[in-house]
Amino acid sequence: MYLLGITPSLFEQFVGAPQEAVDEYTFTQVLGYREAKRQLHKHWSTWVIEKDIATLASYGINHIRIPIGYWAFDKKPTEPFVVGAFEYLLKAVIWAKKYNLKVVLDLHGAPGSQNGFDNSGRRDSVGWQTSAADNIPRTIKVVKIMTERFNTPEFKNTVTAINVLNEPSNWGGNQLNITQKFYKDSYNVVRHMNNDILVVFHTAFLPLKTWHNFLSSSGFDRIVLDTHNYAVFEYSLLALNQEQRLKNFTCSNKADIISNQGIWTLVGEWSLAITDCTKWLNGFGRGARYDGTYENDHGPICPNCTCQGEGNYLNWTNDYKNYLKQYASAQMDAYEAGIGWIFWNFKAENSPHWDFMLGISEGWIPRTPEEREYVCP
Repeated sequence: MYLLGITPSLFEQFVGAPQEAVDEYTFTQVLGYREAKRQLHKHWSTWVIEKDIATLASYGINHIRIPIGYWAFDKKPTEPFVVGAFEYLLKAVIWAKKYNLKVVLDLHGAPGSQNGFDNSGRRDSVGWQTSAADNIPRTIKVVKIMTERFNTPEFKNTVTAINVLNEPSNWGGNQLNITQKFYKDSYNVVRHMNNDILVVFHTAFLPLKTWHNFLSSSGFDRIVLDTHNYAVFEYSLLALNQEQRLKNFTCSNKADIISNQGIWTLVGEWSLAITDCTKWLNGFGRGARYDGTYENDHGPICPNCTCQGEGNYLNWTNDYKNYLKQYASAQMDAYEAGIGWIFWNFKAENSPHWDFMLGISEGWIPRTPEEREYVCP
């Protein structure tokens, strides 16, 4: 999942082509099913290997979050998605069990797209809520299948949480009401089979406090509220200087998490990115806000802001690496005010700010709390 941001090389073949694939749906449409299947199965079989899971365990990581699209469990004949991802998910879960890691299963793409982002499998159109009569029952069906397949003695102490839907949108109409009803219904489906597994709800990009009444009044048990903290998708956050990014962004998030006591709060995605320059982070063919190349853009963040060389960590100065270590330390400290954090992603192609394993090996991500160089006041 999320092929554009993690392995953009898969989409290089479409640059300048008469037909461009901009998400996983059109990837198959443009290439044809057989060729798309060949390429995706090669990607799946080589991108995550047992050695990666062993390495993460050696770093002291205790949980991994694995995203997967609904089409791995329930694909209509008219949908062009490539099937087969489940076998690789199963391998990853088995490796996690071998190395004593816990797994958060994350439904990352829902029928119709829950947010219009390419990481949902479909870009631009938000159809999950607008065609709710068809899409939401299908999504609940997928949540049921995911739970059933891992609700076995073999995986009881490995698959410990299910994120029933990643990043549903809240914009337009009564989408929050639709999402909250889906959360209730999917919770009941999971609880009908398993009383112990954690059920994870994303904030739908709303403040944590928005969810207090809903979570406290609905009779939920063993619920986790998932929030994703990035400082690169809004112009105001991109404009922060280094100190402001630590205090005004990261430590402010810590204060919000602390005020959310009584609700288990997880920061299920964060990174060390301070720009949105990573190739196709904003989608295939779209530029960056930071340097003013993003579509419908209002200009670069600063007169000299450039994305050139942003991903070449071999040219980073020691001062910059030390700052990244401070930034990582601050975020780890802040997010541990809740029940913990999960870095996005464990590795990423030519994207060092988004690559946990590279950050560990190169020293700008601390391996232990004792190595951290910044604590929020």
